[in-house]
Amino acid sequence: MPRAVLWETEDGLPRLSGVVDWDEVMLGDQAEDLAAIGASYGEELLGRVLALSGGALGGDVPGRISTIRGTFALQQALCAQRDGDEEELADGLTGYR
Repeated sequence: MPRAVLWETEDGLPRLSGVVDWDEVMLGDQAEDLAAIGASYGEELLGRVLALSGGALGGDVPGRISTIRGTFALQQALCAQRDGDEEELADGLTGYR
């Protein structure tokens, strides 16, 4: 999933204009990228992206996005545990305690 993206504003709306970092690019479920967009840029932008797809993504994309987003805090906690970052670990586990 591209982690560093460039956005331009056209007519007051964001437009993806480029991808800077393809370091870990791979084939996968597009719902992972969409979940990251929603987490990073908000539900409003995610809703617009989904609306623009016109249903072309197929399957239960909103359900998969929700499931994937539900793992983000645990991913944060796992990385924090590995790195010994107690503050990030506590933040990642907040909803589970």
